[in-house]
Amino acid sequence: MRLPCLFTLIAALGSCTTESSSESPIEQPECRTSTQCSGAKPLCGKDGSCQALPIGHQLGVGDGTPASVAIVPVYQPDQPLEATDIGFHPTRPNELWVLRREFESSKPCDEDNKTAAGCAALESTVAIVVNAGMPDVSWKVYKDPNAWHFMRRAPAFAFGANDTFASCAEARTANFLDDQVDYIGPTLWSSDTMKFTKQPLGGNGAHLDMLHGSPFSMGIAHDQANSYWVFNGKLGSLDRYDFKLDHGPGQEDHSDGEMRRYVQGQLTRAPGIPSHMAIDPTSRELYVADTGKARIIKLAMESGTPAGKATPNYDDLKVYQRIDGAMLEEVVPPGTLTAPSGLELHDDLVFVSDNATSRLYAFDLDGKLVRMLDTGMPPGTLAGLAFGPDGRLYFADKLKGWVYRIEPVL
Repeated sequence: MRLPCLFTLIAALGSCTTESSSESPIEQPECRTSTQCSGAKPLCGKDGSCQALPIGHQLGVGDGTPASVAIVPVYQPDQPLEATDIGFHPTRPNELWVLRREFESSKPCDEDNKTAAGCAALESTVAIVVNAGMPDVSWKVYKDPNAWHFMRRAPAFAFGANDTFASCAEARTANFLDDQVDYIGPTLWSSDTMKFTKQPLGGNGAHLDMLHGSPFSMGIAHDQANSYWVFNGKLGSLDRYDFKLDHGPGQEDHSDGEMRRYVQGQLTRAPGIPSHMAIDPTSRELYVADTGKARIIKLAMESGTPAGKATPNYDDLKVYQRIDGAMLEEVVPPGTLTAPSGLELHDDLVFVSDNATSRLYAFDLDGKLVRMLDTGMPPGTLAGLAFGPDGRLYFADKLKGWVYRIEPVL
């Protein structure tokens, strides 16, 4: 009685062994962590495949929280001060330049009431950091002999042509603070450290040139040759200066300079917060952090027509004029940013630091938000931005003078 059952069981087992399975084999993931990826696809995606880094990855590839990146200090000054702007030298990329200024002082610096503390607080300095973030990092601080006048409370600088750079001044005057003339403007310097800050015989500081008429300047961007754009905080305008041929270290012949003033009254300064700018050389558009209006704007630099003389023309320049009808466009309207400060163009994106919220943003060139990073730092921290030769984003800490590098966590 048991044989048929055994036969049936054997037959059943045999049929199981001869049937082919219709199920496909389980595919193994290409990666489980990004350490298993490399080259052009260094990121392990959620689907288990190695992928290229996403757009805006300089702010991280995670959820935008402080833990999604490593924020690495690469420069720490000996004492707290304001770091307002940073930049890598265009021909010596191992040099990170840090623009520094003292905290504002309540002590006077008036013609009949001078105090050492009050006048010294008007000076700005430059720290040149060599091999930032590397084990052999070093730095040296440079100060012009007449920084009180020529590099007064500088919020921004920009490297130019032929080993030069220019700075602007968040100040009304370059003289004693009770001077009632809105006189100050941008200054041109040599970025050769053998010349920068070296007092020439009988000279007045080491500056190469200085033009006047943009008080409370909040940002500066290099255009071409010896021409620069300046955010005029007093008049709410964008002023294009051309130093032409510089007058030489410590001299004072400004007669060949030119100035053209655009969109007067359409920008707003936020006192104490730099408003950085950058030029897209392809479109010939100037991108600006309009801090006081909580927005990013762009100016079509070739637009507009001459509309008469600008005033007052302190340097008696032959070209000192207003430009009317220039095209100014909102890229990031008010609502997303609170106090935009740092601004850099990189990989067809606009990177912006918000001084009020200590967040970093990446927008496309039309203003669409691509990525955001909350640094978790105190309000008022973020100022100037720069991309290093390593492709990573660096930012200045305005509250204590440090410089940091963003390292995405993959």
